[in-house]
Amino acid sequence: MAEAIASSTDSTQAKSPAISFINPNKGKLARSIDFTQSLDLTAISSYGDDYSKIKSMFNRFCFYILPQIQHNIQCLTLDPWSITSVLFIGNYPKLHKLTLINFKVEMANSIFCTNSSFVSIFQHQISNLVIMINGTSGYQYRWCLCSSMFVQISMKFTNLTHFQFDLINNCIYALELAGLPSQCYSSSIVHLNLKVKMFDDCLWLLNGHLSQLHTLVVHVEHIHNTSKIINNTVIYFKS
Repeated sequence: MAEAIASSTDSTQAKSPAISFINPNKGKLARSIDFTQSLDLTAISSYGDDYSKIKSMFNRFCFYILPQIQHNIQCLTLDPWSITSVLFIGNYPKLHKLTLINFKVEMANSIFCTNSSFVSIFQHQISNLVIMINGTSGYQYRWCLCSSMFVQISMKFTNLTHFQFDLINNCIYALELAGLPSQCYSSSIVHLNLKVKMFDDCLWLLNGHLSQLHTLVVHVEHIHNTSKIINNTVIYFKS
């Protein structure tokens, strides 16, 4: 991981995983497949006091190192600070797991909207996706964006098997799925972890929309009595 790369550098550079490698030997280490299969670049934004220096180092890492190691990278963990520089700088032909941490709804939606270049490049490649949404505003359109984004991802990412749509603790949003069109479905997701608003949203998930699902981890905001009858077509959940 990037932190492992940092530990091999001198003390002035080891403060951040975004390392600029000037020494050729260190550059060779940075390009080693052992260090570049999984990169976690979420710690960088915490270096507030050294922002200018860290930003400069990170930019050099992105422009000089990433293009040389992109063919090794299988897993990426990014936050809003790092995503623009990292995600759109290479093709990442082996990338199969992406974790996005601490994203606002609007930014996450812009990444996964229908016309997004990210979707066109990775929609048949990503098999494991984690999205952690953070937001405290109660505007209704943001609630709708969450549900719309979930559906877009489920339908567009044809090889997605593991999907965690996490609305983190202080986030007031929850997915509202029960009223969505019946043609919204995924035939690839087997493991799903998410937060929904009501129990009816759970029933929607189990009503044949996720035909291959075998593991469902769900947090329900409000559980009320429901008159809905579930037409369970998922074999793993049949009694």
